[in-house]
Parts: sequence; C-alpha cells; structure tokens
Amino acid sequence: MNGAVLPKIAIAPGERQFWRIVNASPDRYADLKVDTEQLEIVALDGMALAFHDPRHRVEFADHVLVAPAGRVEAIVTGPPAGVQASLRTLCFDTGPDGNANPEMVLADLVDVPQPAHVIPTALPSAQLPVYKPLSPKLIARLEDSPSDFVVTFTEDKKGFYINDKKYGPSDPPMTSVSAGAFRH
Repeated sequence: MNGAVLPKIAIAPGERQFWRIVNASPDRYADLKVDTEQLEIVALDGMALAFHDPRHRVEFADHVLVAPAGRVEAIVTGPPAGVQASLRTLCFDTGPDGNANPEMVLADLVDVPQPAHVIPTALPSAQLPVYKPLSPKLIARLEDSPSDFVVTFTEDKKGFYINDKKYGPSDPPMTSVSAGAFRH
C-alpha cells in the first residue's frame, strides 16, 4: 500500500476520515473491508453516488469490491479505543480462468491522538451538492452527435491492438488533445 511494508493508518477512536482508495493493480480484485466498522461509501470510480440521484448521497457497506484500476471514496470511522482494526481485502476468486485473490491485511489502523478540531453540526442531507448536473438537452445533444475519435481494442496471440495498430508500452500517444478541449 503506497509502497510501504506493513503500513499503519493513524485514526483516533470515533474520528471520521475521508479515504480515496485506488486499486492500482492490473489484475487483482480488492474486496475492501475495515474491521469493526462499516464503510460509508460516497463515490465509486470518481462518480459521486448523489450525481444521478441527489437523495442517494451515501451507501453503508461491510465491504466493497474494487476491480483493477477501480476507485472508491468512503468515510471511515476510527474503531473504539483499545480495539485493533485493519483495512483488509477479503478473498475474491475470479473463477477457473482468473486468479484467486487471497485475503490479506493492507494496513493496520492505529490510535494516534489527533489535534482537536470542530465537528460540523450540519447534517449531510442539508448540504448542497458540490457539482452542477448537465441539462438533459445538452446530454442528448452530446449523445446524438458523431464521435470525434473511435477506439477499437482487439487482441490475438501476437499481442494487443488499438485501432488495428499493435500496442507497445513505449509507443507515442495515438492522439493528442489541447488543454481545455473537450473530446467525447
């Protein structure tokens, strides 16, 4: 985790922390769990749960499956004083053609005194969204317009191909977009 062996995450009992977790593995599924606590999930793969339904701002779960290159954003509450807890991934078997991803501890949560801070008294449901949804008319226009760039992925025994060109990790980019431009 972040290149550390047996990492420790400092979190005081009852403290609420916002965690953004990225599964940077190319093929390992992580079924994430925090011992003794539920995850308060607020976004998956960079998309706030409330984006499509402002009434659905959070989801509580004992664990969450994060696919390779997947992301999860959650609020984690520190375990009670004197209780040991860890962030772990549960065993997840992708089947006979996949991998058995074993259960393992990713990091231990440790009780470290944190500086005193003011806890907001407003309820999350009272807060306004931090995004502005696109209008249905704009979404329809974008969906109905022709694509600027189409990408087709294929593979054979000799390798992987993007738009019929063999992929090489040291190849230059296939296309470039100027800063501030919009591609869909």
